[in-house]
This record gives sequence, C-alpha cells and structure tokens, in this order.
Amino acid sequence: MRADRLLPVLAVVALLAACTPKVTLRVQDFGSGDERIELSKTAFFPSTERASAAAALATLLYTDGLHAVGPAQVAPLLGKKTAVPALRDDLLSVARRFERLPFVLPPTLNAVFAEVRSGKPVLVFQKLDGGRYSVVVGIDPLGNRVILRSGSEGRVYQPVDEFVSRWKGGEQWAMVLGDGSRVPSSATLEAWVAAGEAATAAGFPVLAEKGALSAIARWPEAVVPWVALGNARYAMKHWQGAQDAYVEALKRKPENPVVRNNLALVLLERRCIALAEEQLQRAIDGETDPKLLEAYDNTRALLNRYSGPAIYCPPPDDASAPIEYEIAPLNPETPRAPSAPRRAAPKPKP
Repeated sequence: MRADRLLPVLAVVALLAACTPKVTLRVQDFGSGDERIELSKTAFFPSTERASAAAALATLLYTDGLHAVGPAQVAPLLGKKTAVPALRDDLLSVARRFERLPFVLPPTLNAVFAEVRSGKPVLVFQKLDGGRYSVVVGIDPLGNRVILRSGSEGRVYQPVDEFVSRWKGGEQWAMVLGDGSRVPSSATLEAWVAAGEAATAAGFPVLAEKGALSAIARWPEAVVPWVALGNARYAMKHWQGAQDAYVEALKRKPENPVVRNNLALVLLERRCIALAEEQLQRAIDGETDPKLLEAYDNTRALLNRYSGPAIYCPPPDDASAPIEYEIAPLNPETPRAPSAPRRAAPKPKP
C-alpha cells in the first residue's frame, strides 16, 4: 500500500482522539456514596518529605491505640532510607515489631475508600518529587476530593484526579494495620492469610495466629485459615494447638498432602512417631508435585534421625481422644521404652 493512502486513515484516528472527551473521576463512582466521611480522630504528625514514612506509620500506630509511639520511635527502626518504594517492606516489618499486622491493599480506589468507610486510615505512597507517604483520612463526594494527613498539613484536600495520578506514580501502594483480630474490609481470603503467613515467616507468629483466627471467623468453611493457624502455632511450639488446627483443615479437605506433612512434623515434636510416619506416608502417596516431594523427603530425614522415646498417641482425628496427652518423664534406665497410654484428666465443667 502506498504511504499516501495511509494519511486519511491516520487523520481520522487523530481526529477521533482529539474528540474523545476527558473522563473525570468521581468519588461517588468508587462505592463511597454521597456521604462525606472524615476520620477526625486520626493522629497527625507533621513531617518533611524525607521523614514522611516515619510520620505516616506513626499516624497509623498511634491511631490504633499505641499512644506512646510517634515518629521518634519509628524513624530509628526504618534506618536512613528516605521515602522511596524500597522502604515499603521496612514499613511492614516495623509495624510487626509494634505488634500490629500490616495489610497491603488491592491497588484500587474502591479498596482505599472501603477501609476509610470502615474507620481505618490508609497509608499511601504518592509520587511527587522524591515521593511522599501520606495517610488518607476521608472522602468528600461534594467537593470530589480525598482528605489526607500529609506533610505539614493536618488536612489536605486533593481532587480525586490529582490523588489518583500521584498514587499511580507510586504504583498504587497502600496499607492498613491492626492487631490481627479484624479482617480489613477490602481483604480477600488469600490476601489476608498471606499477610499472616508473612508475619509467621518474619518471626511474629502471635500476630499470625490472631489473623488466622479472624479469617476462620469470616470464612469458617475455608481450609487455608486452618492451615495458617497450624503454621503459626507450630512456630510458637504450641504442638497440640497446631495439631488441632491441621486436623480441622483435613476435615474440610482430607486429601491434602501438604497438611498431612505438616501434621507429621507436629506429631514428631510430640513424639508420636508411629502416627507421624503414617501421616507422612499418606502425604507422599497423595503428592504429585516433585518439589513438594522433596520437602517431604526432609520430613522423612527428620524422622529417621530421631532416636528418642516414642509414646502412644491415639489417631489425631479421633473424636473420642482427649484434648491433651501427658508425656511421661523419660526413664534414664530405659530411654527407648515406649510409654504406656496416658489420657488427660477431664477438664472441669464451667
């Protein structure tokens, strides 16, 4: 085709682009309704751009009840980094150190506004010059604005278009925090459990346990929260609690090799060796993923290396079994002699 024949087509495309009306974002279009909302009791710590991360996180921590926490307590834990995207992981880590479970929101205005409507201020990262962390504390549908604590201003009104533009420049990153006992309004099951698992991996299993329990309360028939609860309790060395959680997960999905492997590890810690071997074999028999089979080989190695005493344990999914089993003190004269079956004393009735 000759180049001159393309010109009319290009001209039409350019004309259509020029005639396309600019779409103006409206606060009401993101589930906020017509009601003005402002979380007026949210704390405010004025800051420069370089110190905005510490001030914004301190705002959330103080507002969540930690009234002894301000930027002076947060800043040293963040180190010498400035308000750049690389600081985000540090914000999550420091929140956990203050016994708060952070949750990164889905990158949508609906999620941000849903949290504000539920009473949660939202920490956001906006790209200005070097970047700034601010806290969304309200929405103003009549003025089509977002209300923030930002910089030296305790109440900043940003037109929603401007807010979105700057937020997109910061990759639409936002987070809320709490003690884990309440699932954020915008959280999905998978995302909330992942936040708890990250806390377990970072060494904060108590936070993860609270998060798993709140997930169970919201999604009682789901399997994943029970697995997360077992993992958190395993990290806490709460063996019986971990076993109970894994058993509940298996009630909902009996053919779950990963959970059976985890249960085998708990039973090993409890010295229920025969049952541990049984659960591990069931995990191996039901698994098709080669990488997971490698993990099960590690469990097998732990079992093979164990040379201590074994005790009798009823099957972990036995409904008639007692809640706990007493582990008898080891007899030094017969260190490998199996213990007699022992049942816990009945608990007093309330």
